[in-house]
Amino acid sequence: MNEVEQKQYYVEQTFLSILAFHSDEVFDMLQIKPKYLYFPKNIEVMDAIINTYKKKKIVDFNTVFSNFKLATIEYWTDLITEEVVPIVDYRKQFMICQSIILKNYKTKVIKDLSDKFNDGLMDLDDYLRKMSIIQEIVIRSDTDVITEEELLNNISTTAKSIELKNFEQLNKTLKLVQGDFLMIGASTGVGKSGLLLNLMNDLMEDYQCIYFNMEMSKSTIYKRIISIRSDVPLQNIESQDGEYQTDKVKNAIKDIVDNKIIIEHKATYLEEIKTVLKMMKNSKKHTIIFLDHIGLIRTKSNRSQYEQITEIAKQLRQICLDYDCTIISACQLNRTSYITEELNLSMLKDSGELENSASKVILLYRDKTDKAKNEKAISPIMVLDVVKNRDGLLTKIKCKYDKSKQIFTEIEEWKQGV
Repeated sequence: MNEVEQKQYYVEQTFLSILAFHSDEVFDMLQIKPKYLYFPKNIEVMDAIINTYKKKKIVDFNTVFSNFKLATIEYWTDLITEEVVPIVDYRKQFMICQSIILKNYKTKVIKDLSDKFNDGLMDLDDYLRKMSIIQEIVIRSDTDVITEEELLNNISTTAKSIELKNFEQLNKTLKLVQGDFLMIGASTGVGKSGLLLNLMNDLMEDYQCIYFNMEMSKSTIYKRIISIRSDVPLQNIESQDGEYQTDKVKNAIKDIVDNKIIIEHKATYLEEIKTVLKMMKNSKKHTIIFLDHIGLIRTKSNRSQYEQITEIAKQLRQICLDYDCTIISACQLNRTSYITEELNLSMLKDSGELENSASKVILLYRDKTDKAKNEKAISPIMVLDVVKNRDGLLTKIKCKYDKSKQIFTEIEEWKQGV
């Protein structure tokens, strides 16, 4: 065996020894399957231990050995020697061994899948589906008794707050924190994609930003990002008007590249979104996911649109918790929004579960007074109506939306709502 295999063998030997000698205390903690082990003889041993314990509630060594086809008595004796069993805290050691074994197994499977995909033996859909399945396998750790440090770390939102530097009023009201699920609801063509891009522009310096683009062409979204960052009109992004604009566009492009934002154009299934997150997540930065928009996400099932959106909303909420990320998603409002004077939370399209799963909801719409004065204004006044805000306030914030540059700018002092 090479050095890597020797280490792997020792971990599996320790794991099997604990399972054999302390089965009554650790069997309820067993989360891996025999096939996760690397060595065929160890797979056989683990399978035999499990079978005899399930039947007799003890590990009968004679019965275990009688089930062997690959292993020998010498192999079995060497494998379960007391020397490798931890004298203390073997439950913790058992969990550590399981985590290492699973990590090694997933690494091998992922490599095999990648090799098959690269060799043309597997199509993209099958590759992404199987990658999603293997990444979903995790070891659930023991739940520890709550400590003072645990309490203090989790009741303090200061350390985990997400600051919106370009939206002072919204920042004070929303009090966005890591792990939030923020929904931005608007009718078609109002500017929800523009608002999402403004928020990403605000946050990209301090957080890893992954933007899932499901509506716009690459050219359109890239021009919008550069326009927002550079403060140069969209029509001049491709061909600048003078050296000043040229420098601003170059600097904006450099900023965007340096901040390593990720824009994914092809992932539309929830399983694909999870795969991108697992593969690209930066462990050194908190990740903020932008979804444009939630109504275009699909699951690989034959359920109705309502049922799919309900399931997607629940799983997105769980993604925030499982992967320590924040989600900011656009959502189209239903048809009622086009014929009513007042928008409300129930107008989020296709599922009431969107309302329940989101921790914060903003409804985006045109200011009535401004619309009456000039319906086709190039820079209309928009209202950011915070209608749901877990742990925060509700209020309405007015912004000027410069469509020529796609830039939202707050225009009046922050006022506390009800």
